Amino acid sequence: MSGYLYYHADAQVLSDDQYDEICKRLLFEWDNISHPHKRLITRSDLEAGTGYAIKYTNMIKGAAMAWLAENK
Repeated sequence: MSGYLYYHADAQVLSDDQYDEICKRLLFEWDNISHPHKRLITRSDLEAGTGYAIKYTNMIKGAAMAWLAENK
């Protein structure tokens, strides 16, 4: 959701450091993660610390915009 907001809504909810830490943790725990959206990201995305190439579903987009509204 943070990546969607950053790249597609020109908004930042997490700091760059927070985003990088989440990417590192997801990469470290990759083999133990079971989540329906795991298929939308790759290890390469996490290694690069970017959400630019992530395929965002309408559910993710809607949740991201709701999260942004809550943080204004």
